[in-house]
Amino acid sequence: MTRRPTTFLARDTYRRRRLIDALRVLPVLGLLLFLVPLLGSGTSERSTAYAGMYLFAAWLVLIIGASLLVRAVARSPGGVASDPLEPGSVEDED
Repeated sequence: MTRRPTTFLARDTYRRRRLIDALRVLPVLGLLLFLVPLLGSGTSERSTAYAGMYLFAAWLVLIIGASLLVRAVARSPGGVASDPLEPGSVEDED
């Protein structure tokens, strides 16, 4: 007899929560990316121009990543303004 796995959360709710978690982790990732030039500055000489280009590229990657994640959350059921943990949300009505 084969047991089917038990689903604790609706698939859409689970994916939406993981996207929101990714949005919460993005500022921490940005902080780490911005600290990389400071961490390696004592070991070797680097050009200030390269450090500036690195910071601009990291900033651009963070903006693009945030926009992609927000679009994905907006496309999920409930949109951006709804909270998946709130009772009476779109996912609970089905």
